[in-house]
Amino acid sequence: MNREADLVLHRARLLTVAPLGDERPRSGPAAGDVGAIADGWVAARDGAIVATGHGLAWQRLELVPRSTVEDVAGRVVMPGLVDPHTHLCYAGERWDEFTARRSGSDYLAILERGGGIHATVRATREATDDDLVAAISERIARAAASGTTTIEVKSGYGLEPEEELRHLRLIARARASAAIDVSPTYLAAHALPPRANGDRRAFLRSAQAALATVAAEHLAEAVDAFVEKGVFETEEVAPLMHEAASVGLARTLHADQLNDTGGAAFAARVEARSADHVSRASAEGLRALEHAGIVAVLLPGSALFVGYPPPDARRFVAHRVPVAIGTDHNPGTSPLEGMPTAIGLAVTMCGLTPHEAIVAATINAAHALGRGARTGAIVEGRRADLVVLDTDDERELAYRLGAPLVRAVFANGRAVSPAS
Repeated sequence: MNREADLVLHRARLLTVAPLGDERPRSGPAAGDVGAIADGWVAARDGAIVATGHGLAWQRLELVPRSTVEDVAGRVVMPGLVDPHTHLCYAGERWDEFTARRSGSDYLAILERGGGIHATVRATREATDDDLVAAISERIARAAASGTTTIEVKSGYGLEPEEELRHLRLIARARASAAIDVSPTYLAAHALPPRANGDRRAFLRSAQAALATVAAEHLAEAVDAFVEKGVFETEEVAPLMHEAASVGLARTLHADQLNDTGGAAFAARVEARSADHVSRASAEGLRALEHAGIVAVLLPGSALFVGYPPPDARRFVAHRVPVAIGTDHNPGTSPLEGMPTAIGLAVTMCGLTPHEAIVAATINAAHALGRGARTGAIVEGRRADLVVLDTDDERELAYRLGAPLVRAVFANGRAVSPAS
């Protein structure tokens, strides 16, 4: 072996999650294959994986000066976790609302009093640019410390297009200094802003008009909309999705979270890269997702926090729909931190097996962000996004919910969380 390396992790239980013959997301029986290698090793150079193997073959690598070589002593080494759905761009917290809801107050009543999403919109609008960038950066860093090496960050708490553009520019600032890969999304239709005076068509036209600026300034990779009863309907946001495609932006959707609105089937029609939440997706919607090969992003944190029935992952697996999972981190309905917790909830609440949850949090989540050929698996040529767990059995991520099992994190070959 005549390859140079500047990072080697050896004597590992190596989970490669390698593609099974193609670059499509995993579905059906393949959804639980983590590609484990006993006594495995992985080597990287300049941020890219150059080789994997088992035993002592790594010793034939040519190590460059100041290389990192670590004997992980049988611990699990797995792909870096990918969080495909977050709302990290916000200011303020909603502890009073949380307490009121736990005491029996109705969410709509809270909304009428100016709480709910509108409280976050106000706090975020009033925050300075520097304070928002600092908050986003801190949340990204906390995610990285818990094993996330790729994360999506949505706008969505500006509501009005000009404020949304401001937030996207601030996300770009945080992204530039982040240790991990950040995928920005323009959540163009999250809720109707009060100043729209109920004119939904005019608001959506203004959101659509902002797409030219988003594309020209490279502020987002995708456009999102909240399709739900009482929020926005599929046909209302269809022009927005078609215009997004025309300017080269990917599409994603908050779909069928609380009601079956046909959101999953609509996601297939507009060739979305993912359909998220989908707790109430119909059998027709699942068939549409399967036929189109679209990833369903399950978000158990919001189901737990809000109290609605979580998505039944077995339905998706049975329909051969690729499943990913995310935190849905946001201040109102899922203040969940850390993909390991999302993995545990996906197993205990949604019915995934521990191995299916790992696939959902790595390669399938990478596909949900259009990065399925870049990260999410430990194979030659991909980014050296790696996590070392303080266990020799990866199932412990789900079994010991919330336990601090992440020992070290490498993003693009660089340590972002030191070994303990």
